[in-house]
Amino acid sequence: MQITRPDEKTVLLSHLDALLSELLRQVPQSADPGDNAAARARLFSLPTHDKAEGEMLEDWREYVEPELAKLFLSSIEIIQADLKKLRVDQMSGDATLSISAAHLDNWVHGLNQARLALSARHDFTEEDMERSLPISGDPRALALLQIRFYGILQELFLRELEPD
Repeated sequence: MQITRPDEKTVLLSHLDALLSELLRQVPQSADPGDNAAARARLFSLPTHDKAEGEMLEDWREYVEPELAKLFLSSIEIIQADLKKLRVDQMSGDATLSISAAHLDNWVHGLNQARLALSARHDFTEEDMERSLPISGDPRALALLQIRFYGILQELFLRELEPD
C-alpha cells in the first residue's frame, strides 16, 4: 500500500492488494454495532455508572446518544461514498482509492468506530491486541488484522491532516 497526495485536495491510496481492498470495503459494516450489546456499550459509553445520576443518564440517552449516532452515521455514509471510487486494475489486480482530503476527518472517525466496535464485538483484551499476527487457530485473527490495519490508516490520515 502506498499513500500519496497527487494534489492539495486529494489523498490517494494505491497498490492495495485484494485483502487490503476487502478490509477497506468492510469499514462500514465493521463500524456498525448492530444489536451487539458490547459494541453498542463501547460506542455509546455512559458518562458515569453511578445510579444516583439517574436524571443525567436519562438526558444522556435522550440527547447525546442520538447525536452521536448521527455523527457516526454521517462519517460512515461519506466512507461508503468514497469506497464507490475504489478501482481495481485488471492487469495487476491492485486497487486504488481516491479520497478527498476534506473527508479525512470522517475516515479517522469511521475507522476509530470500526476499531472500537470490532474490539468489543470480539472481546479483545490488551494481551490479545499485543499478540503477533497471524494467530493460528484463532477465528478472531481476521478481526485483529482489521483493527491493526484500520489503526495504521488512522495514523496515516492524521499525519495528512497535520499542518505543514
